Amino acid sequence: MQRPIVTIPAGFLQLLEVDWDIDWRGQPPGNDTGGGTSVVYNRFPRWIGSPSILLQGDGIAQWRAIRAQAQGRVGIYRLPMVDPVGFVSSALTGGTSFEGGATFASGTGFAAEPACFAAAGAAAGAVQIRVENAEVAPVIGQIMSHKLWPFTVTWVSEVSAGVYELGIQMPLRAAIAAGDTIKLQGEGLFEAVEDSMGRAGYDLDLVARPRLNFREVLNR
Repeated sequence: MQRPIVTIPAGFLQLLEVDWDIDWRGQPPGNDTGGGTSVVYNRFPRWIGSPSILLQGDGIAQWRAIRAQAQGRVGIYRLPMVDPVGFVSSALTGGTSFEGGATFASGTGFAAEPACFAAAGAAAGAVQIRVENAEVAPVIGQIMSHKLWPFTVTWVSEVSAGVYELGIQMPLRAAIAAGDTIKLQGEGLFEAVEDSMGRAGYDLDLVARPRLNFREVLNR
């Protein structure tokens, strides 16, 4: 069965708490005969996150519709990994507006997707890439992505004006070709951990603060 992909609108998620992390998926350690411990890593790592969001008024109804499209754990969320300590995008304030500053009736604009480009190719499994034409300089700890596969920047070295060598983790899950687009704000494909994820109850103030629970989809 083809799983539906639900795209979260630019600027929709008003985050109260952020906790993106890599689940390296190590099996629990066991004691050996010498009293030592070992951890086995034999599964692919993936990103996880359980951000808390703020919904108000018709935003609650819009989120209800998004969840309905996802059909519990059936659908896949195409999700911007908003992370203000690593990168602040104009998408946080509603995206790019029309000429003159106008937006859609909801107050949001077009999705803002700041990007850079691969200055050289890199194979799947690489832990170092070179980028160029970055709108802003990458920083250590920033979450970036290539073709919806996110990664974290572990070190940055400026090669020349606008050209940077980057250390990354997790290693590339897909090969990069020279000229490929690399998004400065990470974006990935995620699924709900449980069917009821994000259920948004509200009181007379018409404000909801649901906590989401996502894990990266690896089988694509």
